[in-house]
Amino acid sequence: MLHTHLPYLRRNGTWPCGEDFFHQAAAESYLPLLGTLTRLGERGLRDALTISVSPMVAHQMADPHMIRELELYLGRIELRALRQVANYDGVFADEVKDLAAFYCTQARTQGELLDTLPGRSIASGLAALADAGAIEILGGPATHPYLPLIREPALAAAQLELGRTEHVRVLGRAPAGMWLPECAYAPGLAQLLDEHNVAHVVVDGPTMLRSAGPGSTFAPRRIADSDVVAFSRNLDVTYRVWSPTGGYPTGRWYRDFFHYDLEAGFKNWRVTSVRKPLHRKRPYEPAQGEAAARRDAEDFAALIATTLEQHERETGRDGVIVAAYDTELFGHWWFEGPAFLEHLFALLEQHPSVTPSSLAAARARMPEPEPVELLAGSWGFRKDERSWVADETQWMWDALGEVEAETVRLTEKHAGTDGEALAQLLREAFLLQSSDWPFMVLRGRNGDYAQDRFREHHERWRRLAGLLGRGSGRALSRAAVELFDVDNVLPDLDPAELLTR
Repeated sequence: MLHTHLPYLRRNGTWPCGEDFFHQAAAESYLPLLGTLTRLGERGLRDALTISVSPMVAHQMADPHMIRELELYLGRIELRALRQVANYDGVFADEVKDLAAFYCTQARTQGELLDTLPGRSIASGLAALADAGAIEILGGPATHPYLPLIREPALAAAQLELGRTEHVRVLGRAPAGMWLPECAYAPGLAQLLDEHNVAHVVVDGPTMLRSAGPGSTFAPRRIADSDVVAFSRNLDVTYRVWSPTGGYPTGRWYRDFFHYDLEAGFKNWRVTSVRKPLHRKRPYEPAQGEAAARRDAEDFAALIATTLEQHERETGRDGVIVAAYDTELFGHWWFEGPAFLEHLFALLEQHPSVTPSSLAAARARMPEPEPVELLAGSWGFRKDERSWVADETQWMWDALGEVEAETVRLTEKHAGTDGEALAQLLREAFLLQSSDWPFMVLRGRNGDYAQDRFREHHERWRRLAGLLGRGSGRALSRAAVELFDVDNVLPDLDPAELLTR
């Protein structure tokens, strides 16, 4: 299970924070994974993987501005490769120049793949895989909010409604399941999910274990008296790949993520040892990285098999293991991740006792899920909301409370008039609700950017709210058009239908 999410970055900065976050993920994760999954599909992969795509990422995958900028980004990689070849004369000069050629070839490969996609949209490539039955694609709330912390029920419902609408617009089909942002669940949320026809979701392993006891992560459970089924991450298996303390990507042959060559901007070193400083790192060797990915895929396949065999011995029942990760781990953070997945699925294709499966296929294959009164939880620090709510972010939550209440009031008052301006007001409110901003402040590496983005969206919202309050017709229309040029997410948003149902 791969969860694909980044903040909304379009026209909101470039480097070191902004659109380049998306371009890095697209060049190193989204496009390579698309190539990997296409090859697996051609070999017969069917209903074997679930990928969630948050509506904001789906939008950016198809947005003409972002695709044009991605093409330029890939072109700049080629220029940087020429620069590295021409300018590097330090230690390991031959190896570093070979790496420049490797990175140049990688960029051209991704550019050629992009050119083959309908509308040059990465989302269209994923949709084609879903249409062919190779993968299941989950949706999500519109702007990836921490759903249990939304104080206005109408806005929580709107997040789900708009998320589904955007999924259909970009990916061509309504999703059966939904990725709960941050795996955040609280009692009562199942009713809202039920009302929006969400068939299945994923929660973190400890949430299920606290709710249903030992061994409960091996089977999906129906949440209370709803029709929503919850799968849960199996952390014992998941953490073999990546955990808060390590995993396969720390292996010595893998490309080191953190150390850039300052001249050309490439990552030219392998991990070598997590304890070694940069001057003692060795040059990255792609062939050795590929071989390490193959070995680790064999290790992971064996772990899955032995874990399921042990579960069957102890319970007499088949089990499901959900190993869920950020999509961006595979390629961007762990450069060899797509190769690992390709080797893993090749191994599982012939495995006598393990069947790779999407969540939807696993649900169909398993017995009727038993009900569970699911407790509150998330994947964050201490498995609660502390990775988002703390003294440092309280000002954000205070501002959100005011914005949410006033947004509902203004929508009810102006529904049917000032449509474009009201729609943009809602867009800015929804972007403020993104869980990325408080998380980046508390746990991320770009806290200043997150605070700036929150303040900018808040200021845009206040500008529109003030103009709406004053009934400023022409100025209001100009402001709405100007801000939509920057924040054009959720283009089908219709205020007259959204909060007034």
